[in-house]
Amino acid sequence: MSLFSRVCVSAVTRQGCLKPSSFVNNKLGGVKQVYYEGVRTITASRLNTHYLELGNGRCIAYQSIPGQRKPTIVMIPGLHSYTNMTGIKASCLLRYCDREDFPCVMYDHECSGLSSGDATKVLFTNWVENAVTVTEKLTDGPLVLVGSSLGGWLALLTALNLKDRLLGLVLEAPALNYVWPYYHRNRALLPPDARRRLDEGDPHVYTHEYGDALLKRDFAADSQRHELDLDQKLNITCPVRIIHGLHDTEIPFSQSMKLCESIESEDVDLILRKSSGHQLESPPDLELLLITLDRLLKDNPVR
Repeated sequence: MSLFSRVCVSAVTRQGCLKPSSFVNNKLGGVKQVYYEGVRTITASRLNTHYLELGNGRCIAYQSIPGQRKPTIVMIPGLHSYTNMTGIKASCLLRYCDREDFPCVMYDHECSGLSSGDATKVLFTNWVENAVTVTEKLTDGPLVLVGSSLGGWLALLTALNLKDRLLGLVLEAPALNYVWPYYHRNRALLPPDARRRLDEGDPHVYTHEYGDALLKRDFAADSQRHELDLDQKLNITCPVRIIHGLHDTEIPFSQSMKLCESIESEDVDLILRKSSGHQLESPPDLELLLITLDRLLKDNPVR
């Protein structure tokens, strides 16, 4: 079994599919390692959760591990709960970084996951600011940003703000300009009472096949301020890796093809998965994510 397969297996075991043989303390304060048939890993659920205060009752929940190597890996969450820092994909990245001794930071947006905030006031702009604030305040030196779905769009917006520190981007099914059409598409599926409350400005937690997601009119309208024009060049010059499933019914893979053409960097790869959908969470998908990240880091070492 390859390193990447072992890391992916250990992430799945955290969901209760395999029984751990032993728990031991590792070198990281507050972090436990688990052994699954000789496979060492850390358990994300046992990491200490910290809070970055933003003022006025707003805060961002985050988890991090240290590392002696550079760059720092930051995972940018998306709209749906499967992209939160307690998800399988986050666990895989955390385990990879622990094994390879890279610092890693993951977090949840305001009003999602473990982060607090006022759902009646939160806007998409706050989520953009969350991503930039986390990278500015919780990391130093070069960065690789990893983003899935809406997290891919937010990773690109963050990259445009932090170009000088960016070593690379790894994006999975990046959902650019996604929130406004998503809002209208899913609003139409709600019963009349729920649609009326949405129109009056109330937030609604929509349970989707990809997990819970925030549905709110002013949040969706605000996202239009941050939409990217793929007919124009994006001033991103670092290496970029994009993975997209051909069976993705949420975001067409043609958008990722257009994104490749828009990014200024010449070092851009698009990997299409014939049998995968939007979430890219099967064991082979997770293994491909780690292989892609590992290859990017090896090809672009920090000097």
